[in-house]
Amino acid sequence: MAIRDTAVVVRELFSTARRSVLAVGYAVHQGRQVFRALAERMEQRPDLDVRLCLDVPRTWQDVTPTVLLLRRFTERFTAQEWPGARLPAVYYDPRSLALEVGKRASLHAKCIVVDRRVAFVSSANFTEAAQERNIEVGVLLRVPALAEQITRHFDTLIEAGVLRELENEFHPRS
Repeated sequence: MAIRDTAVVVRELFSTARRSVLAVGYAVHQGRQVFRALAERMEQRPDLDVRLCLDVPRTWQDVTPTVLLLRRFTERFTAQEWPGARLPAVYYDPRSLALEVGKRASLHAKCIVVDRRVAFVSSANFTEAAQERNIEVGVLLRVPALAEQITRHFDTLIEAGVLRELENEFHPRS
């Protein structure tokens, strides 16, 4: 057992992926730095299937139309957070955008699954602070059955329409 910085573990996972990456997170800030190794790996391996499940929030008392919030999130993500030319598939929970506060939910999970074989479950968001400065805790599990189970959980959420792909809303991927 070894204790390593979150950023080191995340970079290693992203840079060694061969077939697939599922990354689930609540907050993304300074994503260009956090996702650099993943974007580079996507360029090296054009067949790499990358799915990000991210929280798209509606702030307190915000009544902006949902389509506008999605557009703003997508524009900010592609212009400021994603460092590569090829975009991953990005999913969100539409309940996070409900106008009625009592019906809102957050996609608050934080995990990475690589090749359906390795899972990193962590308290860390996809932010520079969480990766480099905060005190976070995460567990790296090289247990294929568990990694597969986590992946299937998110596959099921996507298939059931609980999580929706941003591309399907209005923005095609490259």
